[in-house]
Amino acid sequence: MLTAAQRRTAALAALLGNALEWYDFAVYGYVASALGRAFFPAEAPALQTMASFGVFAVGYLMRPVGSLLLGPIGDLLGRRQMLSLSIVIMGLSSLLIGLLPTHAQIGAAAGILLVLLRMLQGFSVGGEFTGSITYAAEAARSSHAGLLSSLATAGGLVGFSLGSLTAAVTGWSLGDAAMAAWGWRLPFLLGAAVAVLGLWMRRSMPETLPPEEDATPIRSFSALAGAVGWRLQEVIRQWRLVLQVIALVSFANVVFYVAFVFLVDHAGQVSGNSAGANTVATLLQTLGLPVVVLGGHLADRHGLVIANRWGNLALLVVMPLALLIGQGGSLAQLAIGLALVVVPLMATMGAQGVLGVALVPLRQRCAVFSIAYSLAMALFAGTAPLVASWLLEARGWLWGTPLYCLIYALLAIWAVQASRGSDRFNATPQP
Repeated sequence: MLTAAQRRTAALAALLGNALEWYDFAVYGYVASALGRAFFPAEAPALQTMASFGVFAVGYLMRPVGSLLLGPIGDLLGRRQMLSLSIVIMGLSSLLIGLLPTHAQIGAAAGILLVLLRMLQGFSVGGEFTGSITYAAEAARSSHAGLLSSLATAGGLVGFSLGSLTAAVTGWSLGDAAMAAWGWRLPFLLGAAVAVLGLWMRRSMPETLPPEEDATPIRSFSALAGAVGWRLQEVIRQWRLVLQVIALVSFANVVFYVAFVFLVDHAGQVSGNSAGANTVATLLQTLGLPVVVLGGHLADRHGLVIANRWGNLALLVVMPLALLIGQGGSLAQLAIGLALVVVPLMATMGAQGVLGVALVPLRQRCAVFSIAYSLAMALFAGTAPLVASWLLEARGWLWGTPLYCLIYALLAIWAVQASRGSDRFNATPQP
């Protein structure tokens, strides 16, 4: 049982540590156009953007790979060990991206190295977000699990906002020419520096996973590999639960990446003002952060299922209009589109994490939740900017992206209905 002081330390570490790591991961999306020109030269700007977002998606495709290792490690060695390992990998990857030679300097090898480093970032995130949400929910009193897990979610969004803010400030300060030439390196180098702070914070976190009394100590790499393999077999037996969590979290995250990554980059290109588009996104994300915490609070007060049901329904109602307006391309249209969607989107994201944790048994929680969430991000959310770019810029289909998001809305509503009986968080739910 954690003391009140330990709970406060856990909440702060989950929020800030998650923010620092997600800054490193998200900043790529906010300098995607500059990276496209530096690493994927092409005559067609739209093809450059699609190539750069393709590498953005590669990071998400690696998330399941990372979750296959980091998730079981969180269940075997503890949440703190796993979260510390993930931030070390992320910090080193960001440092190397910031120092990476461009296509003009070393040719096609530059793009290959960028892909490999992005893969390492994705591997790191495979256990990060779900691990921090799991940790926060377990560290809280049962009546505040939604609130604390929403703080971890808010930490991830703070990281996105910091990435957007850094890209905007760098762009405003240097100008588009310098940003394209070398300024894109600065956000990555800063991210490597702040990762050191995140590691220091995580080493002081109290552990929330109680030791198993009859468990065999893991003293070698081979023993760890065998234990991880056994945990993964348990995940396979929980395949129905994995599919349910995937459906639960996909809708809000697909909408988030379409709105706050693709639409921002699209508006920057159409308006010729990427720094202005990043500024709009930063302001709207920042204003939405309290709504994330409100979503977690509503889950505690009214029940996990009810909060998620109404959040997803509200998001379904506003999503089509918001995306259609945002696709107009001007900064004003971007602001209106993001303003329409931000409240139901952020509230849903604040409520869904604790429900995903509540559905999974304690000893399988990091593995099942991490793998399910990572698959959702890899297959759907991370690829959403690429799909949206193809639907709008290559095909010219205005209704394509809203209809694409509608598919995930229907799946999320089904997953919430299937979660009935999990209205309150229980730290040790039955399998």
